[in-house]
Amino acid sequence: MAIILGLDIDPTTARGAVLRTALRSAQLIKYVSVPIAPADSPEGKVEAQANAVRTLLASLPQPADRVITELSGDEVSIRKLAFPAQVVKKLGELLPHELEGQVPFDPTESVVDYQPIETVEGTLRILAAVAPNEKVRAHLDAMKAIGVDPREVAVGAVALDGLAPLMESLRTPGPHCLIDIHPEGTDVCILQGGNCHFARTVSVSTRDIDAGQTERLGRELRQTLAAYRMEGGASPSTFYVCGAMALRDGTADWLGQLLRAPVETLSLPAAPGADASELPAYARAVALAGRTLARSRRLDARQGSFAAAQTATALRRHAPLMAVCLGVIAAAFVFSGYARYSVLQARHQQLEDELARVTEEYFGVEARSAEQASRLLERGVGGNDPMPKFDAYDALASISAAIPESITHDVRQLQIDLGDGDETGRFSLRGTVDSESDFDAVVTALRDARVVRGEGDNQQRLVCFRNLEPGDTSETAEQRRAYRLEGEIGCRPEGQAEQDEDEDDDSPRRRRSGGRN
Repeated sequence: MAIILGLDIDPTTARGAVLRTALRSAQLIKYVSVPIAPADSPEGKVEAQANAVRTLLASLPQPADRVITELSGDEVSIRKLAFPAQVVKKLGELLPHELEGQVPFDPTESVVDYQPIETVEGTLRILAAVAPNEKVRAHLDAMKAIGVDPREVAVGAVALDGLAPLMESLRTPGPHCLIDIHPEGTDVCILQGGNCHFARTVSVSTRDIDAGQTERLGRELRQTLAAYRMEGGASPSTFYVCGAMALRDGTADWLGQLLRAPVETLSLPAAPGADASELPAYARAVALAGRTLARSRRLDARQGSFAAAQTATALRRHAPLMAVCLGVIAAAFVFSGYARYSVLQARHQQLEDELARVTEEYFGVEARSAEQASRLLERGVGGNDPMPKFDAYDALASISAAIPESITHDVRQLQIDLGDGDETGRFSLRGTVDSESDFDAVVTALRDARVVRGEGDNQQRLVCFRNLEPGDTSETAEQRRAYRLEGEIGCRPEGQAEQDEDEDDDSPRRRRSGGRN
């Protein structure tokens, strides 16, 4: 939220319009008017203005974050120019050269700024302003003398386009012509769709009107409108008079007679501090505050060496609010982190309970970590699981792998019976080899066979063929040896299997149940 003060100071009165902005909303919250006491000397006038401004600032609901003032139109030169839309980023460099010779001031010794009007068929039309450095410096010094440091300085009649963001009637296609007769002259601003398309300050002031020079004003206004139409503009559909002059009875009527068109008194948004009959006098103050709502670039004489600086005073003024905001952000961050931690902790507990339930169901043991579950998976399912640890296919593969490749071995019959459980089983192997020594080698190879399960550090060597019982051998017609071999199948860790078996150093030939043929 920001508080914007549009400050309009004429020789007799200081007027302010207070605008409060928040995100995309804006509202006029107060009008303030303070008379300036008469004074005979320049110093006395400055002191009187300073007193009036101090009184005005003290009556604000809260200190203003930004003050907007205006440089009178008779001190600047405004021109309408057109450029290819592609050079918009270089306008700051091009404008001084383009304006040289077109304005009565030296652009190199002036503040040069612009605001866009519209872009049509690749052509960008702009309003450019040239304000001599000494005029800008004098205005800022005068504001400083009365205790004001404006963040922005609007320029002449163009400043009246700040009314459009606050008045929907001025954002229609129009054209709408605003006329403000003030002590320095008469400002004419023509709006189309809320944008300023033409602006001019003529030299007829309220003092001239009081002196009876109304016909002169009418002549200059008609010339101004003719110049606007010569640039391709359509005749205004509505005319509005505003400013302190609009408070005088009959102003709209005699101005309409001069223009030969109906003229209305501008109706401003209502706010505390002024009744409906006084509102037209605040038009310029409202326009200055409303300019801050424009989304596009706007003319500002505080450029270059005159640009407003963000001072430490402003930061100190907002330090308490900044501290509160930082505290709220920190508290929100802590709360958010704690809430997220709580959610993750609850989810972790839920997954841990689910893991324990599944491992209890399938392994008979609860596991509450990934490492425990992994070890259970490597060990395998126990109990009556239908998938045994060492099935017939594993036995066939192990027997085939155990027989040395150097032996010519033919299998005539292989019977594997693991039964219904996974404790022990039996196998019976009938085959032929070339010699009795080859048979001994087969028996020895199966007895020494090891099955490796697991990975890495969890590898385990298992003895799966135990209590081998070599049978009789006989000679075949092909002059080879036929044999029979039986044994148990039951995998045990290597060390445990050695303890379970009886110590028996007899050779396989000695353990056979019959002789040889």
